[in-house]
Amino acid sequence: MQIYQRYKVEIWIFLLAFGLRFLYAIFVLLFFGEHGFISHSDTVYFYLRGAENLLNHHIFSLNTNPPYMPNTYHTPLYTFFVALFLWLKLPLFSIIFVQNLMAGAISVLIYRIGIILFSSERIGFWAAVLTALEPASIYWNNLLMSDYLFTFLFVLACYYFFIKRYYTFALCLGLATLTRPTSLYFLPLFMLLMIFEEFKIQKSWPHLPWRWMVITILIFLAVLFPWALRNKIVFDTWNLSSAEWYNLYSILTQQFADAEGFELPKPQLPQNYPNPETFHHDPANIPFYKNHFWQIVKERPFEYAKFHTTLALKSRLVNYYDYLVEYVLKAKFPNLFSSFIGEFIYFLTALGWFFWMAIYVLMSASLFYAKQRACLIMFLAMVAMIMFSAGATGAFGVDGSRFIMPLAPFMFLFAGAGFGFIYNRLKYVF
Repeated sequence: MQIYQRYKVEIWIFLLAFGLRFLYAIFVLLFFGEHGFISHSDTVYFYLRGAENLLNHHIFSLNTNPPYMPNTYHTPLYTFFVALFLWLKLPLFSIIFVQNLMAGAISVLIYRIGIILFSSERIGFWAAVLTALEPASIYWNNLLMSDYLFTFLFVLACYYFFIKRYYTFALCLGLATLTRPTSLYFLPLFMLLMIFEEFKIQKSWPHLPWRWMVITILIFLAVLFPWALRNKIVFDTWNLSSAEWYNLYSILTQQFADAEGFELPKPQLPQNYPNPETFHHDPANIPFYKNHFWQIVKERPFEYAKFHTTLALKSRLVNYYDYLVEYVLKAKFPNLFSSFIGEFIYFLTALGWFFWMAIYVLMSASLFYAKQRACLIMFLAMVAMIMFSAGATGAFGVDGSRFIMPLAPFMFLFAGAGFGFIYNRLKYVF
């Protein structure tokens, strides 16, 4: 009973986040079977197939037929995660169940981080509740996709960073990077924030935590090193993934080529290539993608800069709930949209867009909250990194909400701080 009284808020936050997702998972299981958890194309192509090849053929490959060629399109941790459950002969529902547990833990961690950053249980509590209730995260949490494992590890890393357990932070961020390589670019931001925060305390450059920083970076790199070494041995590249250049060239640059009216060069399939189905993901094509991308940018620098910037900004203005309505609800329950219920769903979807616009405005207001301004700037820089990289594909109205999902809980936190700042100012005025 004493434990319940001490952790009552955390328990209820956990149950809210976990319970909603668990009920949704039961609904999917009852109406669509376990196929409902692999309904997204990436689930089958990248993760389930990769895990099956790992178990059956002992190779990290995406091929459906022999020869099974190694690949480096994705970093390996989520594939290993799925393979563990398949090796234990557990149903796919068990993977979803564990991801639901992660969702509960994420909301609790956000509550704790809110208290650490803002000394406010109220800000942490409401950010945790919004994290638990956000519809897109409920949907993605119940698919076999890497997003929620990445989100859990990233939020856990942030928690350890803010309580200054930097070595554990480095371990968690390294594992997050082995789930999705996006966080590779976040480490320098954390290091800059560490320097800034310690400088505020010490007021002296020689007394900054250089030893902490060096060991933190070494731990982070040590986690990544085995996978990077494997890629160097197999593909002669230290890159963690070939996805970045493939996506930039084949998705964003292709859209630019279509808009400008020219044909985008494509790598030619060599004769007797062992397994053509995964040729476009072959890391040997990275130099081709790089060279042609920069050639196009040099030929049309202003046009491409305008195009990419417009997409990045638009990706934050697109209503991602349209994806849930058009590609999930409408595809599964078309009859709903022939009645008043359909109109009501579209009304709620529009409200969702206004909700996120309010979050952006309130986040901006939190810049006036001087105590955590540096921390906000760091997370805004992370949002910008995602906007200008993979997140830019969200401007096409696709499933872009999952790219920003790891940062959404922190956006709720800073929006809460911004709301508090505005409320206190208005209260003072009136």
